Amino acid sequence: MERLTDQFGRSLHYLRISLTDRCNFRCVYCMPPEGISLLPRAEVLRIDEFERLARIFVSLGINKIRLTGGEPLLRHKIVALVAALSHIDGLNELGLTTNGSLLAPLAQPLKEAGLASVNVSLDSLDPERFSRITLRDEFPVVLEGIGQALKAGLKVKINVVVLDSLTKEEVIAFCRMTREKPVEVRFLEFMPLCGTGWKLEQTKPIALIREWIREEFDLHPLPRNGQVAETYTLNSGLGRIGFIASMTEPFCDSCTRLRLTSTGGFHPCLFSLMETDLRTPMRKGSPDEEIARLIRETAWLKPKGHGEFLEKNKYEELPKIRSLGG
Repeated sequence: MERLTDQFGRSLHYLRISLTDRCNFRCVYCMPPEGISLLPRAEVLRIDEFERLARIFVSLGINKIRLTGGEPLLRHKIVALVAALSHIDGLNELGLTTNGSLLAPLAQPLKEAGLASVNVSLDSLDPERFSRITLRDEFPVVLEGIGQALKAGLKVKINVVVLDSLTKEEVIAFCRMTREKPVEVRFLEFMPLCGTGWKLEQTKPIALIREWIREEFDLHPLPRNGQVAETYTLNSGLGRIGFIASMTEPFCDSCTRLRLTSTGGFHPCLFSLMETDLRTPMRKGSPDEEIARLIRETAWLKPKGHGEFLEKNKYEELPKIRSLGG
């Protein structure tokens, strides 16, 4: 089949698949304390439907898939799904993003099923601040999950959302972790994709985090090679440091990412308001070729940048956060 490209000449090969809207954490920047109205189960794709769509996407040139949520480890038969996806011919990399609370007992089975990597969301190394952010007392459990993932041989990245309450001392503590463990700690700017809203006062620009780190360590850049994170090694150590500055330093010109929701909605950009329903034609019996046509047509319309999303949602303060970024 014809490979996925967009109208700006970008070759698209990275698909994020949300397996569920359910999550057992209540992170203050993502979900209200009382939770959200959950989708009816009939609207959420079945395991075999995820597998079928993944096969079609891979036939169109997708070679990297990341499973997300909600919390994907809450999904029934997650190990079976990973096993099925990992055997798709042409898929080179299969990863998963998790809050880590359910990871410890699943790390080895997931590795054996074919999972290559896990990104663990860990916004604080201070147990009290961790609890304030997640509204859960699961800090030791998450650390155990990271340890078991490393023991199983999974590649581990730790995602740290840079909130205003993040201190220099904690940033340095995360850096020291990379000197002791073979992990990549990635600092992510708070993006307006979360359920409780985006506010300037809750953000810190990545430029400030870099400055803090450079005051304590030498940063040695690594080739980016189209990756979403700008990565570095420190003076010495087993791991890496990464920065994802989606707001102040957008990398849309080289973006290859697409998004599939748990209900089968296909978005050509993580921020995109455009959605193509793939579930309905699939359940009505459409052949793979018809679904592939819908995917190609939607991917072609991938926007040049995420400015359209921000403008339509009235993020007037975006220029301020970019100016803070230097």
